[in-house]
Parts: sequence; C-alpha cells; structure tokens
Amino acid sequence: MGFKMEQGDGPQGDINLTPLIDVVLVLLIIFMVLTPRTIEEMSTNLPTPKPPKEKPKDPPKDPPLVVAAYDNGDFALNLKVMEKRELAEKLGKQLRARPSDKRVVFIDAHPDIDYGVVVDVMDLVREQGADRVGLAKLKEDGPARAEDKAAEGGEESGEGGAEQ
Repeated sequence: MGFKMEQGDGPQGDINLTPLIDVVLVLLIIFMVLTPRTIEEMSTNLPTPKPPKEKPKDPPKDPPLVVAAYDNGDFALNLKVMEKRELAEKLGKQLRARPSDKRVVFIDAHPDIDYGVVVDVMDLVREQGADRVGLAKLKEDGPARAEDKAAEGGEESGEGGAEQ
C-alpha cells in the first residue's frame, strides 16, 4: 500500500501530488473556458470616425512664377518676354497678390549667360517680395521661349490632323 509506518512522531516529508495536479488541471480548464467570454465582454464600442471637416486641398490655382533670363539679354515672366523694369513691376504685382507662404519664384537662366546677370535677377526677385527663390534648369539649351511653345502647339495640331 501507499502508507508507510515509520518510527517517530515527526512530520511526514512526502507531499501527495495527485490532489495538487487535480486542482491545477481543474483551474486550467476553468480559465480556458472563461477566457474567450472575458475577451468578448472586454471589447469596446468605439465611436465611428467623423469625416474630416476640411476639404482636401486643391492644387494651387496660381501658376508657379518662373523668371527666365535668355542669352540675348531678354527676360521673361512665365514665357512672356519683357524688359527688366516691366518684369519688376509685373512680378511685384503678382507676388503681392499671393499669400506670404506662396511667394516662391523660380529662375531659369541660359547656361551661357553671365553669372552676374543671374545674381541681378535674383536680387530683383527678392526686392519684389519673394520669400523663396529657386534656380531651375528646365532644358539643356536654356529656358523655353514663347515662340517655342507656339511652335510645339502648332506641330501637335498639324500632326493630329494628318493622322485622321
């Protein structure tokens, strides 16, 4: 039998593990059964997200301001050729009409133009109220001209007519 008589009245040193294992298994089963129910009860009902109050920003309505300096000494604002004085006036008007965070001007200069001319144009743009001035190299052979744009538009329309 599992019972042993020893000499002496001292405490028994062996623990019977069978009831301990039974209790642990019962607790394990109870926790396994209750855990899924507890998780369902703990789920929260969050409010549905509200649509944003502000509309998404539209692309800018004002075209970017591009000042071009050509190799023959001409200047242009957005492909409109003009003298330096007229350029300063029109650029100043357009910059004042824009909000202060949108006062950005790009300068596109011909690669063969004198560096001092580009610096003068940058100073002119700053004097007219531009907050930021960027240098652009839009084409290898210098800035586009209004005549080039007109020629490109005419060729495209002529090609389209020939295909039909």
